[in-house]
Amino acid sequence: MSEPFLSVSRREVKYLLSLPDRLFLLGALDQLLTPDAYGGYNGYTVRSVYFDSITNEDYWDKKHHADEKKRIRLRVYHPEDRTAKFELKRKYYGRERKESVVISRGDAEQLLKGNYAVLLHYDHPTARYGYDLMTTRLYRPVSLIEYDRRAYTHPNFNTRVTLDNNLRYCPFCYDLFSTTLNFRSALPKDQTILEIKYDRFLFRQIQDVLAQCDLTRKPPSKFGSSRQILSHCYH
Repeated sequence: MSEPFLSVSRREVKYLLSLPDRLFLLGALDQLLTPDAYGGYNGYTVRSVYFDSITNEDYWDKKHHADEKKRIRLRVYHPEDRTAKFELKRKYYGRERKESVVISRGDAEQLLKGNYAVLLHYDHPTARYGYDLMTTRLYRPVSLIEYDRRAYTHPNFNTRVTLDNNLRYCPFCYDLFSTTLNFRSALPKDQTILEIKYDRFLFRQIQDVLAQCDLTRKPPSKFGSSRQILSHCYH
């Protein structure tokens, strides 16, 4: 989290893995790629609070498979983190663009309270766009999720492979920094969400490894799943 601003654009595909395929891929990727510097071989925890407009436009765009979709979220890796990432993700026709601004813990807490003016503390177009969007369309926190991630990277073709499991959510609480959250499971623990991100070309060695896995199942959206689960809680 040393970079105050980050923008990444690449192609993204996702699959839902069984436990045997997860274990196979972990062994294979350990030989082919480099574990993410943040977390190393042991992986790390990711916690995010997602925001949506008063009309839930981002959720409905996801639900209706719109060609262009966006997500606004705050992300930390430990409740004691002194900073957070304010992130805007946009997906369009198979490509993903993620823009991140590292903000202070205090400003993250203000965002959770609806004080979006703190984004104006940061001299970056993403922060300004986030402020304009969230104020004019009345965004508010809508879901908090957490999961465990193993990540691998390669410098060529901007390659990144992640395996996320133990997806869980916390209904009606959006305290990003709490140490006493009561999580509920959103995905069976023997299932893993595999995400493959790259530019232009995916290494043949990775293609060969993936060909040995069952990649016929599509995973649930972390954002979409948490919203669907939470909506059911009202009935």
